Amino acid sequence: MASPLRALVRRVLGVVRTPTYYLPWLTRPGISCTLLLHNLEARFQPGSNVGPFAVTAIQHDADGTMVRRYQTQLPDNTSAAELTLEPTADGCGFVTVAGEGVHSDSFVTLSDGHDYTATHGRGEFVEHYPTRARAVLRLLGPLLALVGRTIPAFARDQYLYASTESRSHLLLMNLSNVTNRIRVTVRGDGPVLGATLVTLPPMGSRLLDTTGLAATPGRGIEVRRARLEGNAWFNLYLVGAGPLDLAGPLSLMHVK
Repeated sequence: MASPLRALVRRVLGVVRTPTYYLPWLTRPGISCTLLLHNLEARFQPGSNVGPFAVTAIQHDADGTMVRRYQTQLPDNTSAAELTLEPTADGCGFVTVAGEGVHSDSFVTLSDGHDYTATHGRGEFVEHYPTRARAVLRLLGPLLALVGRTIPAFARDQYLYASTESRSHLLLMNLSNVTNRIRVTVRGDGPVLGATLVTLPPMGSRLLDTTGLAATPGRGIEVRRARLEGNAWFNLYLVGAGPLDLAGPLSLMHVK
């Protein structure tokens, strides 16, 4: 859906966008997930560069519920704080970070005690749909889902890779207060290889194994293209897994 049309529909439905900074989180047995918080950029903002800086982080589970609220304080703009996120049964989701006068990018790391990977968060927004808009989506969403479709209000394109030694997973995050049905279509060089409809609860997440949509090549690395369409605002991070899949070393990548 074109941007001017989306903006018009949002106004008609009364959708409100709340500025929000968020990061992905992912835990597995033997792998810990840690937030690294700082406010170095405040050094260059006269009048707002004197601490302390109070920071609040809220961890959302895959089902959208709050796992835990973390509160910490940065004594000054050269200090950093580490918060180890609580593992859950689902083991994935996103965490929001907020603090008065805090404007720097935060980072999330995955570590098995020897190797680690890190990526930064995004300063975007969360969509809040009023009652009438939620009613419309509750009516249309299930009907379109019967034929494997969704309202294509937002779309993203992403490259994926697959081989016997590594593969791509997508950490999908529903940044809204409505159920978000996201259609994921994967192509190779030619026709569609596979498609699925992923249903995310409000503020929920899902780790999608994209190799389940198409066979893994017997040799070499195959690059694929994914098209994602959702009925509400969403975003994604790319999770790279090695030959042991999610039980082994992982990478976590911010994508544009």
